[in-house]
Amino acid sequence: MPTEAAKRTGTRRPPDRKARIIDAAHELFRDRGYHNIAVADVAAAVGITAPALYRHFRGKPDLLAHVVDRTLDTMSASVAAADDLDGYLADVTPQTIDRRGAAVIWQREARNLPAEHREQARHALTEIAGQLAALIVARRPELSPADGTLLAWSLLSVYGSISWHRTSLPRRRFEEVMQRMASAVVYCELGTADPAPEAADRERAPGAYAALAVSRREEILTTALRLFDERGFQSVSTDDIGEAAGASGPSIYKHFPTKTDLLVAGILRGGEGRRAGTARALEAPGTPSETLHRLLRSYVDFALEHAHLIGLLLGELDQLPEKERRSARQSQREYLDLWGRLYQEQWPQADAAEARIVVSAVLTVVDNAVRTGRLGGRPDLPERLTELGNALLNAPPAHA
Repeated sequence: MPTEAAKRTGTRRPPDRKARIIDAAHELFRDRGYHNIAVADVAAAVGITAPALYRHFRGKPDLLAHVVDRTLDTMSASVAAADDLDGYLADVTPQTIDRRGAAVIWQREARNLPAEHREQARHALTEIAGQLAALIVARRPELSPADGTLLAWSLLSVYGSISWHRTSLPRRRFEEVMQRMASAVVYCELGTADPAPEAADRERAPGAYAALAVSRREEILTTALRLFDERGFQSVSTDDIGEAAGASGPSIYKHFPTKTDLLVAGILRGGEGRRAGTARALEAPGTPSETLHRLLRSYVDFALEHAHLIGLLLGELDQLPEKERRSARQSQREYLDLWGRLYQEQWPQADAAEARIVVSAVLTVVDNAVRTGRLGGRPDLPERLTELGNALLNAPPAHA
């Protein structure tokens, strides 16, 4: 029934108001983060009051659940509607550009769901990857189920990579670049890369954090970074860290006066590790293509060693103090610029925007793979990620 106000003004509640609210929440959560948005912000974006929004949703957690569910339902419907792999790529490539930002919702914001709903979302995403893997294996029957699954997650990563930056191209060319990258991944030849020289050492030696975790300070830091990645910085308390690390509050404060100090320490250490790997990759002379290959191998090793840190670099830089936040973002820009310059030297026909889009896809494929449980246990993951990265970097630009 219309409200008294609606009767007096001759207006009625729009039939699509609930969908409009979800649209507004999607954009705000994507751009500013769940914890930085209030229900009143969403209501204002739609042009209604907060009480009016509560007629549709129980609160902000319920609203987030609807945003995540709709995002995953849309992805699932796209796979279900596809007759074959090539049809899926042709249909979903333009849709991905239209839905730009969706990956931020299911990768970053879904962590803020209640545990049960978060597990349901994770299961739904796994189902989507499984359906996509079936399409890939049907097109490429020589692949093992495990390799089909790897390519499916990598394809989702390529599509999702444009969610994390705002670089764009004219529409037709943007679609061409996305289609080229998607094809490069799903048709990538696997099993061609030589084992990494470091592979044997990696099998024998524990990770960097594990090796350092001989002191209480390192145990606390390792635990904190894992929890920040899994649950989000604002959702983790010092008590949570202490309980998980087997440390008391005073023990934590002895080493890290504030929770933010833990985040700063982890990101600074990770930055140092990535710079060291980059320096080694740039030491030897070679062509731009050879240098890019070494840089890719160094990043794969870095990501495998610092999987939880990757999550913090993606989703938690806004939680740093201003000075450290500016420094971390500048370091990220310089790192991407380095890749971009090498890519343009390899492909002079590509402009800076296309280089940024391709490089972002390469790094996102690696980032997501090392943080996806079903993939992280593969002993050959370094070699397979190197092949996927090179497939993206070596695919000639459409206008070359």
